[in-house]
Amino acid sequence: MITIRASVLLAVSLFICTGCSKGEPPMSSAAPKTLSAFTSLSGGFSQAIAPGGQLVTLNSGAGATWWEGDRPVTAELPPNIPVDGARWTADGKSLRVGLGTIDFKSRAWRADPALASWGAAGPQGQAAVREAAWFSNTLHVALLLETRTPQGKRTTEVVVISAADGKERGRRELEGATALIASDDRVLVAAKEPVVLDLDANVVATPSSMPLSVTRVREGAGMFAALGAAGDVALIRPADGVVVATWDVNAVDVVPVPKGAVAVDFEGNVRVGCLQGNALRNVGEGASGVSGAVIQLVDSRIVVAGAGADPVRVSTFTNPCR
Repeated sequence: MITIRASVLLAVSLFICTGCSKGEPPMSSAAPKTLSAFTSLSGGFSQAIAPGGQLVTLNSGAGATWWEGDRPVTAELPPNIPVDGARWTADGKSLRVGLGTIDFKSRAWRADPALASWGAAGPQGQAAVREAAWFSNTLHVALLLETRTPQGKRTTEVVVISAADGKERGRRELEGATALIASDDRVLVAAKEPVVLDLDANVVATPSSMPLSVTRVREGAGMFAALGAAGDVALIRPADGVVVATWDVNAVDVVPVPKGAVAVDFEGNVRVGCLQGNALRNVGEGASGVSGAVIQLVDSRIVVAGAGADPVRVSTFTNPCR
């Protein structure tokens, strides 16, 4: 005999299953995968990767490589050209690299006549321009200049230049400056004491809680990132130079993404960190398959370039930090 309780349970079960079909797959609430498996591209360089919507890899004195379908195309670059800090022009047809521009239609890099005087060699033949970081609108470029006296004393200065006429907007001498990166109207400089400068090279801030011995500086998603020699990371707000988060991640390179960052270690392991208070929390990872890599966000892909015959690896990126 079926009890009243069993009858009620049977009726509820039949009600819940009304409209069910044996041929329909069960519903899934699984979140999209943060990083797909990395795939390799033929050719390319591993010194720098341009940010933006099109993948371009760069190497000073060798060239710039991009892909038309699966076919790599390379334009030559002159010796000593700084390749970090490249930016696309507003029309997306040219890439500002160093003191010139890559024209993708002609597949050639051309020096900008307005900036030519800044490319003169130093007093002992070394390149005066160590680094060139273009601002996001490519109307200005920040240069890291190095000079040496006959006695070997080294001086480093950051100079902000107008791209239209090559005229100087501002200059700041900084001890031990090694790298710089620009945003909309700010420059982050890795120096003995890292600083944030404005368009006139005035000091906006000297960020606190920075990694020791900053080796690399990056920009993305409206934020700066500073990477220390020990592999730790700080995310810095460009407007006022405030460190908004830190990350102990053992990285060799890092790129900020909306509400987070993506880092790569020496073995090519890629880790995704999301903002949680004043720290970044690991939320995903994947192996790129290359070592000693640089990393960049290009459109909706994480691109890693490192050692090997085909150094460029690409993964589809779904940002879990939004």
